[in-house]
Amino acid sequence: MKKNIQLFLMFITLTGYATTYHVGSTRAYVSPRALYSANIVQNGDIIEIDEETYIGNAALAVWNRDNLIIRGVGGKPHLVANGQYIFGKGIWVCAGNNITVENIEFSGATVPDQNGAGIRLDGNGLTIRYCYFHDNENGILTNNSNVGDILIEYSEFNHNGFGAGFTHNLYIGHVNKLTFRYNYSHHALVGHNLKSRANENYIMYNRIMDEQTGRSSRLIDLPNGGFSIIMGNLLMQGSNAENNNLVGYGLEGLSNANNKLYLINNTLVNKRGTCNFIHIQGGTTIANITNNIFTGIGNVINGTTTTMSNNVIEATISNMNFVDEANYDYHLNSNSPAINVGTAVSSVNGNSLTPNMQYIHPTAFETRPTGTTIDVGAYEYDSTVFINDFLLEDVTIYPNPIQRSFNIKLNDNVLEKVIVFNELGKKIYKNTFTKVNILHLKSGIYYVKIVLKNGKTAIKKIIKS
Repeated sequence: MKKNIQLFLMFITLTGYATTYHVGSTRAYVSPRALYSANIVQNGDIIEIDEETYIGNAALAVWNRDNLIIRGVGGKPHLVANGQYIFGKGIWVCAGNNITVENIEFSGATVPDQNGAGIRLDGNGLTIRYCYFHDNENGILTNNSNVGDILIEYSEFNHNGFGAGFTHNLYIGHVNKLTFRYNYSHHALVGHNLKSRANENYIMYNRIMDEQTGRSSRLIDLPNGGFSIIMGNLLMQGSNAENNNLVGYGLEGLSNANNKLYLINNTLVNKRGTCNFIHIQGGTTIANITNNIFTGIGNVINGTTTTMSNNVIEATISNMNFVDEANYDYHLNSNSPAINVGTAVSSVNGNSLTPNMQYIHPTAFETRPTGTTIDVGAYEYDSTVFINDFLLEDVTIYPNPIQRSFNIKLNDNVLEKVIVFNELGKKIYKNTFTKVNILHLKSGIYYVKIVLKNGKTAIKKIIKS
C-alpha cells in the first residue's frame, strides 16, 4: 500500500493538474491577447473564451504549449483581426503540438506578405472542431514538418483567399495525415477550397462548393499526391470558377510516397461549362474511381485510371433527378438513375471504402441508409431519409445556448417528433413535444432533427451550456 501511495504521489508530481483559464470582459484575462501576454499557460491546460467579439490586438495570441484545449463557451466568440496580426502570421499561431481549438470564429486575417491566416500552425498536430473561418487570406495555414496529424471536422470555411490564387480556404502543408470530415468549404477567393500536401488524406462527407458566385480554383487540390481517400463528398463547381478542374491529384509532382487515389461515392456537379472533373498526374500507382456521379458538361478524367467502375455520367444535370438541385440538395429522387447501380468496393489498408455516413447541411452528418445494392453518389435514396426541404427560418429553437430546456416555434407547421443527436450522430433523445428538457445532458453541441406531420424535416444545431 505504501509503495502504491508513493507511486501515485510521484505521478501527481510529474504530471501536475491542468489549469482552466477563463477569458472574457468580466474575467481576470479580458482577451486572448491578455492571457497570452501573461505567459502562464502550461502544457495540457484548458482555455475557455466567452462568446464576445475580440477586435484587433485583443484577438491575437501565440499558443506555444502542447496539448492545449481552447474552446468558445456560451456561443462562438468572434476574433476579428481588423488589420492587426502577430508574428507576421495572422490571428493565432499554434506553436505547440497537438492543440485542440473548438467553437471559435476567425475573420479578417491579413499580413504584409498577403499570407495571413486565421490559424497558423507552426507546431505538430492540430484538431479543429465547430469553428468558422471567413474573409481571411488563409483560413488555416500549416507548416511543412512531414509529421503530425490534423483533424478538421464540423467547421465552415468561407471566402478565404487574398485573390491572387496562392492563398486558400485552407492550405495544409507536408504533414503526416489530414482528416477532413463533416465540413462546409465554399467560395474560396480564387484559391482552392481545400489544398493539402499531406502524405495521407481522408476527405469524407463534406460539402465543398462554389455555388452561384464562387471563384475558386479547384474544389480539392492534392498537388503532391499521397495515399488519399475522397469519399461521400458533395462537390460543385460554379460558373465563375477560375480553374477547369474540380479535383487535382499530383499536378505539382508525386513527391509523396504511396501515391494511391480512391475517389468513391462522391457527387460531382459542374456548371462552369467544359471542364476536367478529375485531373490525375501520370505515374499515379492506383486511381480507383468508383460509384461517383459526374453531371454537367465536361471530360470526366484527364489522366489514367486503374479502376473506373459503376459511375453515372450525365451531361444534363436535370436528368439526375436531384431533390433540389437549384439549392444544392443532391439527395436522390425516386426516379434518379443513380439508384441501385453501385458496386461493393474492397477495403484498403484497413480503411472501408463503403460509405457509412452522409453529409447534413450545415457541418453535420447522419448514418447512410443501407440496401441490397449501394446507390451511386454521396447520398443513398431512402423514402424516410432526412431531406432539408423547408426553410430553417420556418423553425426557431430558443433559447440557444441552452441550460435546462428549449422551445420549438413552428409557425404554421405541425410537429410529428423531435430527435436529439450527439456530435457523433448517435440518437440520444426523442419526444413529440415542442418543449424539450435537456438538463440531463452534459455540456456540448447537439443536433435537433425536427419532423413535421407532413413528412418534412430539418436540422438545427444547439449548444448545451
